[in-house]
Amino acid sequence: MDNGIDRLEIQQFMRQFAGDYESREMLRLLGRHPFTRFNRLALADSLHMRLGDVDRAIDQLKEKGLLVTIENQPTALYALTGTAPWHDIVRKTAALDYRQFLAETKATY
Repeated sequence: MDNGIDRLEIQQFMRQFAGDYESREMLRLLGRHPFTRFNRLALADSLHMRLGDVDRAIDQLKEKGLLVTIENQPTALYALTGTAPWHDIVRKTAALDYRQFLAETKATY
């Protein structure tokens, strides 16, 4: 892989979110739109999720350093971290379809 990210690193990253549907789907959305800022309602609507599930995923992804909050707005906005290699890993995994994601996740078991 380019950017110094190898296949094993991507597989390990993907395994962390394999069982967490909300976080995984939020990462896929953010990875497909890496420079877009979303508010909670836009995330919930785009992902067809309840606000409580979106809030839990936001908290988890912020705790892991994958999501940043832009707070100088009337409503908080959320965006994919710009920190490498996380930014690059999320973008690469977002490009995979769900079957590829599962295959990559299971490849190291």
